[in-house]
Amino acid sequence: MNINIISRGKGKSAVAAAAYRAGESIKNEYDGQVHDYTSKKGIVHAEILLPENASVEYLNRSELWNAVEKIEKAKNAQLSREVRLALPNVFSLEQNINLVHEYVRQNFVDKGMCADICIHDRGDGNPHAHVMLTMRPFEKGGTWGAKSKMEYILDDNGERIKLPSGRPKTKKISVTGWDEQGNAEIWRKSWADILNDNFEKYGHEIIVDHRSYARQGLEVLPTIHLGVVAHGLEQRGIDTERGDINRSIRAANARLKSVDNEINAIKNPPKPQLIIDLEKSIKAQNSPGYAHWARIFNLQQMAHTLIYIQENGFVDMESMQTAHQNAKTDVADIQQQIDSTKAKSKSLVVQKEQAEIYRKTLETYKKYNASGQFAYFKNKFYDQHKVDIDAHKKARAYLFEELKLDKFPSLKKLSGEIGELTAQEKSLRQELKAKQSDVYNLSTITHNARMLLGYNELEMQGNIPTIPSGNLRFMLSYHDTLTHAQKRGETKEYFQSLSLDIDCADFIRRGIEKGMDTTSLVKETLTTYGKHRAAKVVAAFANNASSSQLANHDSTDPTMQTHQAFQFIPSDFFMQKFGETADSMQSIIFKYDNKGVPLTDENGQPTQHFGWAFPKEAAEQKLWAGKKDWDVGLSIADRIAMARQKVDEQKNNQPPRTKPKRSNDHEL
Repeated sequence: MNINIISRGKGKSAVAAAAYRAGESIKNEYDGQVHDYTSKKGIVHAEILLPENASVEYLNRSELWNAVEKIEKAKNAQLSREVRLALPNVFSLEQNINLVHEYVRQNFVDKGMCADICIHDRGDGNPHAHVMLTMRPFEKGGTWGAKSKMEYILDDNGERIKLPSGRPKTKKISVTGWDEQGNAEIWRKSWADILNDNFEKYGHEIIVDHRSYARQGLEVLPTIHLGVVAHGLEQRGIDTERGDINRSIRAANARLKSVDNEINAIKNPPKPQLIIDLEKSIKAQNSPGYAHWARIFNLQQMAHTLIYIQENGFVDMESMQTAHQNAKTDVADIQQQIDSTKAKSKSLVVQKEQAEIYRKTLETYKKYNASGQFAYFKNKFYDQHKVDIDAHKKARAYLFEELKLDKFPSLKKLSGEIGELTAQEKSLRQELKAKQSDVYNLSTITHNARMLLGYNELEMQGNIPTIPSGNLRFMLSYHDTLTHAQKRGETKEYFQSLSLDIDCADFIRRGIEKGMDTTSLVKETLTTYGKHRAAKVVAAFANNASSSQLANHDSTDPTMQTHQAFQFIPSDFFMQKFGETADSMQSIIFKYDNKGVPLTDENGQPTQHFGWAFPKEAAEQKLWAGKKDWDVGLSIADRIAMARQKVDEQKNNQPPRTKPKRSNDHEL
């Protein structure tokens, strides 16, 4: 379907258009010109449909369109709207006439338009209908109505707004609504619906869609309209330029369909084992591994990890690690190129600066170095122009001695080279930024995948991984930790910490073996070894830390002690109690000075921070040992009240400050 306007402003005539489409001879009374198209062939049907209130005289084509030409006074008046409909060649002429009647009456005539219908069919497989529509409505008496009306623009008080000329401000309002932009979409959809209804009615398995290929989501290129002349030539076997374009488009569409099939096959390849393993870990929602992942991250990050791995074609951890290492190598190479480019640019900048100094001071140097001068005058000239002469000598030495140039360099060429190097450096920095982003993404994705697979592996081995506390979710085996400590030169500190960890592990293990009350054991462990170490040891217990990796190590390895200390798993009840007790002991701690008075901030409020509040007995032991910064395990409200009370007492015990009396000069 095509919709266009026949406008006098574009040199068109409604009478001429109607005569051509109907194959008649009609005189245009507006300009006196006769339009004779009686020799035109291929016109199989022509008729006029009138709406309610229209005069029957307008069933005459000449009367109708000459009346339109007469009522439209403007030089640029819109005379008619034309709708061109492509008709199905599977229908008979009678079926196509009924089809057009149904569509035109429903969408145009019943809305108040006159419709001049002309169906063309030259037997070339391209039947179509031209529908010319009037632009004005009819009044009840059969006279032409107005296309639009003027409406006054009112202010907030309902008063008319006046222009500087004193005339009221107005706007044009459409009377019919026929010119609204949304009508084209409505008319096209209606034509598609009526076509589909008739296809079904007459038993044709054809479905049409009024939307473009792009709106339907189809990657198909649309063909172009041939036109009357080109269509006729193509029917006679003569290739035309437009026909060649359509043949190329059809060939391209066939190739697109083939490529689309290939892409669909590529998009749905067998899943690599890495993706299968990750999905298993994520889908096992009742597993500790899933609980740990979901607590630290979220479903969106899970999806991002899987999508990134699939889009980049990684099949295992090794391929991701290789890509990560390659990306880091690329970053180093690009950084090296940037450094080299900067060095070249800096060298050229210095060369250009020295060349500019050389040129600027050349005349002064020539006068100074001219032959036949007395020494007195030469020295006097030097004293007057010492700066320029010395600068010239320095520039000359740099250009021709240090750089060993054969001739004076071109400043224009140097500027161009500096500009190119600057642009190159900018481009390299953009590339570097992209590569650094790749490194970050690969590092994050590799880390996430390794962590999740690690939990999945523990579950497959029959262990019951739990959710470690704090920052221990990525805890390495003690053997790997030793390796890192050795690299940092912190072996001594490592073994000191390891010794305390083993003590803490033995403390917990002995308490469990003796049947000690779980709550008491947890409290004593936290009190004796502190939050961080106790949590680390409990996490190592829960994950059976490093037992599988250390089993094959030499027995002389110092970290075997750790393996022996952590080779059993506490009960679920102990793990639950440990978490509950640890959480309940998290509270507010106030800071005190060496006299036991709470420290205050600039607003006079007690200084506080979140930390561990130990049981009263343990806190009192700390206080007896001279540790004034430990609380006594009271409630938060009690602690705040006590701290404020001590602050107030300290303020009240201080003697009041008096201002010194100001002395005046006249009292002296």
